Amino acid sequence: MMALVMQLDFFLSVLVSVTVCDDVFKLVNSSVQLDIQEHFDKSLSIFFWTFKNKDIYIVLYIRNSQPIVPEEYKERVEFNEETYSLTLKNLQKNDSGIYEAEALGDGITVATYQLKVLDPVEKPVLTASLQSNDFCNVTLTCEAQNLSVTSHCYNDNCDMMEKKTSGDTFPFLSLYVSNNFIICNHSNPVSWKNTTIEIKHVKHLCPPEGVSMHTYCLV
Repeated sequence: MMALVMQLDFFLSVLVSVTVCDDVFKLVNSSVQLDIQEHFDKSLSIFFWTFKNKDIYIVLYIRNSQPIVPEEYKERVEFNEETYSLTLKNLQKNDSGIYEAEALGDGITVATYQLKVLDPVEKPVLTASLQSNDFCNVTLTCEAQNLSVTSHCYNDNCDMMEKKTSGDTFPFLSLYVSNNFIICNHSNPVSWKNTTIEIKHVKHLCPPEGVSMHTYCLV
């Protein structure tokens, strides 16, 4: 076995990647199937999937023998001996990283994926606050996970352009009008949640002259 590991280390040092790294997004606790992207000679004796972030192999397959899977992955990994695809189950955030499939002999990487395991987003908070009685200036604020987007309605006119923001990469937060609703949308590539206010409720924020300002809030 030690000789085989040394042989793998040698071939890993000389393999040249010819594939493009595809981004794959998955929810925590879900599963992912990673398929081969390049044609290769399946008569080659050694094939493996590696998790580059930890510099370990997930599956080592020697033709006409049982796939070898490290103990920590045995309950979570399925390897298809016909298609050479890898299925990784019960994904956690520390599974995020680069996965590669390599065939010893051809000297190429036949699949490369950047897996990103994400939590579901939280439901956003949408508030509408009256700022001025004279012109019925209503400020709309959409908030979630340290992100915030603000817009305004004037004299019951909420025909506003969409405004949006995001973190360094994810999640995304947007505020816009659609079909008489003001919509606060919070999303990432694998989940989304929103909160809405009917535009007619914004009009109700504009009190008759002499009535003090107040705040209307939906959570």
